[in-house]
Amino acid sequence: MNRSRIAVVGCTLLLLAVAGCSSDSTSSTTAPAPTTTPSAVATAPATAVSTTTAATAGSTTAANAVSIGDFKFEPADLHVPVGATVTWTNDHTQPHTATSAGTFDTGSIAPGESKTVTLDKAGTYSYICSFHPFMTATVTVG
Repeated sequence: MNRSRIAVVGCTLLLLAVAGCSSDSTSSTTAPAPTTTPSAVATAPATAVSTTTAATAGSTTAANAVSIGDFKFEPADLHVPVGATVTWTNDHTQPHTATSAGTFDTGSIAPGESKTVTLDKAGTYSYICSFHPFMTATVTVG
């Protein structure tokens, strides 16, 4: 194979890999970036982030649970007491995150996996999926 053919094959594979990471959402619009209450970001860092693997996708039923599926967080507005541990379970086919700038970041949550964050300070925290920033939600601690 000559060099130009190798380059074409390499570029094609790269484009296919990038296309595989794109959203399969049918919506072509994105929501504006979420806002975070400034005092909450400054005063309410998460104290623990841990990873657990869900026994089965969709099996999390606790009051402090968020399901990720179909490019959205459910519930989109969660209320928990101070010191609560919130569990995000990815019931979708793509990796996602739960990321609140300056407050918490679960890191990548693979399909079928769960991650938890313990929130020790009262506040309202907007968060997104850093891979799909049109996915937004809020957790209120108080």
